[in-house]
Amino acid sequence: MKFSLLCSAAALLLLTVLNGCTKTEPTATAEAVAEPKHETNIVSLTKENLSHVTIKTELVVRGNLDMTLKAVGRVSEDLNKTAKVTSTLEGRLIKLNFDLNQSVKAGDVVGLVQTPELLGRPLELKAPIDGVITERNSTAGELIGKDTQIYTISDPTDLWVLAEIKERDIGAVRVGQETVFTVLAYLGEEFHGKVVLLGNRVESESRTLEVRIGVSNTDGRLKPGMFADVEISTTAIKDALVISDTSLQSLEDEQIVFVALSDTKFEKRVIKIGLEQHGRMQILEGVKENERVVTEGSFILKSELLKGELGED
Repeated sequence: MKFSLLCSAAALLLLTVLNGCTKTEPTATAEAVAEPKHETNIVSLTKENLSHVTIKTELVVRGNLDMTLKAVGRVSEDLNKTAKVTSTLEGRLIKLNFDLNQSVKAGDVVGLVQTPELLGRPLELKAPIDGVITERNSTAGELIGKDTQIYTISDPTDLWVLAEIKERDIGAVRVGQETVFTVLAYLGEEFHGKVVLLGNRVESESRTLEVRIGVSNTDGRLKPGMFADVEISTTAIKDALVISDTSLQSLEDEQIVFVALSDTKFEKRVIKIGLEQHGRMQILEGVKENERVVTEGSFILKSELLKGELGED
């Protein structure tokens, strides 16, 4: 019996010692094992990064965007600054003092006509306006009448472009609208003018209306008779949010821009665009007025964003 009690006491002592040697590890909390939050739409650049790339931004502003109407046209003299030289009497043209492309002043004697009415004194033909000789229709020695056109004089510094617009587009065109046009002689170069007059008759066959566009030609490069491809700025979208189209990037099926949150931090924004015109875009959704979007360097930011999503360094 004594031996049995001793064995029970020893077993109890051994169990106590073993329990004392056992250590319980604390349970890890959710905060300790949680992954740090990754800002998937944010690109951060270091100052060292910025020293190797060019990042330029511009403000999102409100402005107007114009729609354009395309038409074909031709360059013409400004008939308000064009005049014909004719004789007031019948006779023989004995002298011409000017040739094509020569400049004249109003009152210059451009030719002489021998006529019996003046008893041997020649009739002086005078330039009615300042300009350049654009047409010469007669030669010395020729018999002329009162309706014979001898010269055409025009001011080449101001021209017209006569554009033909379709009947359905007449309601969109107004005097004063800005126009841009190109000609074959100067590929890739744009010329500018303004609508100065709308015709008063629609051509029965072509169903088009002639629109007169005033054009400055101080360098003399445009010539009457040239064909022109014309764009007329018509209906304006007013007070739209507008940014440069150089800020736009495509990412999968989305159109995105990068908004500068600071000098080194940029946020990807998915945007919805409206009208695009002459390098400017209407923004319907995605950015706000006075936010600053990246125009130069947006492709670099897109590349950095994709690298971050792939987990690259």
